[in-house]
Amino acid sequence: MTISTDDGNRIPGDRIIKWSNTPMSIEDIGKILLLMWENEDLRHPPPQRGARMLLDFINELFDTRKITDDLLHKYYLK
Repeated sequence: MTISTDDGNRIPGDRIIKWSNTPMSIEDIGKILLLMWENEDLRHPPPQRGARMLLDFINELFDTRKITDDLLHKYYLK
């Protein structure tokens, strides 16, 4: 998987995020999240944390704006 960016044109500093050279929309990211949450709930069905753990990871990532080894280990992602 290759994630890259190009300069956008909406405002200075705007970026177009691409996955394998294809621009991604917020809708695309939403669809990916839905698939991932569904899969996590299949692997770890409620009352296990499943999709909730993934959402917690996303929320913590939002708050810190950094992917660290500690964060990945906390959520069993590394």
